[in-house]
Amino acid sequence: MRKKDKKIEIQLSDAAVRVNETEFAGYQLMIGKKAVGQIAEIDEKFAVIKNGHVQDFHKTLERAVESVIETYNLNN
Repeated sequence: MRKKDKKIEIQLSDAAVRVNETEFAGYQLMIGKKAVGQIAEIDEKFAVIKNGHVQDFHKTLERAVESVIETYNLNN
């Protein structure tokens, strides 16, 4: 028997992101009502933030969002 595909609401909103005690303009990624990641724009690159520290950098916002979603899917 085949599983039905679930539709998941993903929301990207503007937020102030704190990295190593410094605040940057950035984004917060929500899946449903759960915050799953933060992305900060640092030196024209997009940094994925985890626990207040930079996890990795990406050239585009789309790639950074994909990275957060991939990490979320692997862990849940």
